Amino acid sequence: MIWWPSAVPMIQHGQFTLRPLSEADIDAIYLSCQDPLIPKFTTVPTDYTMELAQGFVREKTPRLFDERKAIHWALTINKDVSPAALKVAGETFLGPFSIHGVEEHNHIGEIGYWLNKDVRGHGYSSVGCQMVTNYAFETLGFRRLAGIVDSDNEASKKVLLSAGYKHEGLMKSRVTRADGSQSDMDLYAATSDNWVNL
Repeated sequence: MIWWPSAVPMIQHGQFTLRPLSEADIDAIYLSCQDPLIPKFTTVPTDYTMELAQGFVREKTPRLFDERKAIHWALTINKDVSPAALKVAGETFLGPFSIHGVEEHNHIGEIGYWLNKDVRGHGYSSVGCQMVTNYAFETLGFRRLAGIVDSDNEASKKVLLSAGYKHEGLMKSRVTRADGSQSDMDLYAATSDNWVNL
């Protein structure tokens, strides 16, 4: 069985921290989600509002954690790498990361993430994925994490491969988009029996 923590843990690796989302992250999440690339490749709505950011941090994240369905973190770095709007308590907010789609009896879940457009291209997403995956396998007892990526999202595919995930196949017509069209998704996965620690 998966061990579920009593509170969202803080995880550190060098200058990076995965920490619980907080009120201080609401503005950064709202601003980040104005980038059209995020709704294109995620479930974030195209008309993302401040109210949605507030609900995500204040209601959805705690509820899913309490229901043992998801753990959400903010990935931060302890140096100045982006605009002032993304700075929270001396750190730079890079983006949210999660384990969701949890099936405790099967010891599996799905990794999720997006990065603010101003901090992409530096390998931060791969580090965040490795940190989440290490914690999932070594502490929580997961045996498999999947990464499901839009087939057109080449950057995210590279992130998962760089983080140590393996490509398992193409999922045809896996997602229905807001405009009603179907999108293919690529399936990546990491398993605890062949994971190389960060």
